[in-house]
Amino acid sequence: MFLLSLLGGIVSPLLTFFMILARQQRNPAETLTIESFLSQTHLFIAFLVGTMLFALITTYLFNREFEEDTLKNLLTIPVGRTQLVLSKLLILIVWIEIIMVYSFFMVILLGFIGGFEGFQTNLLLFFFKKYIFTGFLLYLLTPVITLITILFRTYIPSIAFSIFATLATLVIMNSKYIALYPWSIPVSMTMNNQQLEYPILISWLIIIGVFIISLAITLIYFNKIDID
Repeated sequence: MFLLSLLGGIVSPLLTFFMILARQQRNPAETLTIESFLSQTHLFIAFLVGTMLFALITTYLFNREFEEDTLKNLLTIPVGRTQLVLSKLLILIVWIEIIMVYSFFMVILLGFIGGFEGFQTNLLLFFFKKYIFTGFLLYLLTPVITLITILFRTYIPSIAFSIFATLATLVIMNSKYIALYPWSIPVSMTMNNQQLEYPILISWLIIIGVFIISLAITLIYFNKIDID
């Protein structure tokens, strides 16, 4: 699954790479810059790929014991259910950030191959931090997927929800509510020169609230259910 997730992590850099090259062929005077490549790939991840890919990884982490019927055995060791959930969430954030770093360096590699211009240390460091921060914001939304997975114990509802959340982001992206909808907040908080209708504090309160509330419900429910 880890190798498959790395394949998912290269989707955004590759698609953006070919899109930029195709655009440059239509307009030969356009200069290929690494800044544009990094920016567009970042938006691709934040808007589309990130939500669905990280939902798939989250579902895998929390559903595999249900699917393989190993959870009963796992709970016999002296580790509480709360600790089990939190340990998986710790693995999840590391996994997500590895994919974000991997995507970043794939952009750099493809940029060298494609002859992109503008490689500067300050610029690369700026975007590296942005990719890491975006991964963290997307991670704050994963407890919702965790809750859905534990409730239904299958892949379909959580993946369907992630698709719905992504489509809703596309609808909201050009409206003033981009700073209020949880799954578009990672975009609104990381876009350059983004003029927002609402203070960034509200976005922080919303996304952290989603994380805390969904995680709390997950822990309460998981500690009370019977494992057949």
